[in-house]
Amino acid sequence: MPDPMRPSAPDHPQTASPRPEPARSRAALRTAVVWEILQDALEKRVKATGRQALDVLDAGGGSGNFAVPLARLGHRVTVVDPSPNALFALERRVAEADVADRVQGRQGDAHGLFDVAERGGYDVVLCHGVLEYVEDPADGLRNAVAALRPGGVLSLLAAGLGGAV
Repeated sequence: MPDPMRPSAPDHPQTASPRPEPARSRAALRTAVVWEILQDALEKRVKATGRQALDVLDAGGGSGNFAVPLARLGHRVTVVDPSPNALFALERRVAEADVADRVQGRQGDAHGLFDVAERGGYDVVLCHGVLEYVEDPADGLRNAVAALRPGGVLSLLAAGLGGAV
């Protein structure tokens, strides 16, 4: 299966630095590991539900780094983010990826999540890099869990040692 996290190869070769930037390499490695684990969880959830298309909530999903690849796999994704700029970028990215019919962007945050998202309406909830920025991380986590259908999957990522979660 092609990796939806990897953009298509360009028609022309790119000039590459002989040594990748360490921070960029770590971020790319982290994303690859998260994606591998997430794909496994998605496959298990697809088998458990008997549905090929899952309903995914990406809380704090910004411009769609995970939403677009998930939509390319055929899943329906709702991105909730407080930033109108991120949601504008999301709209552009989903149009470019031709997945606008499977991705919705909604302005909101972890505390008012159910003002814009359905309680208990999602097979998968992504909460990546959100809890370390909200005023009450426990409340944000409770809302992420409450958005799940029974048996749903929560993908939670928080800052490392310095995180205040």
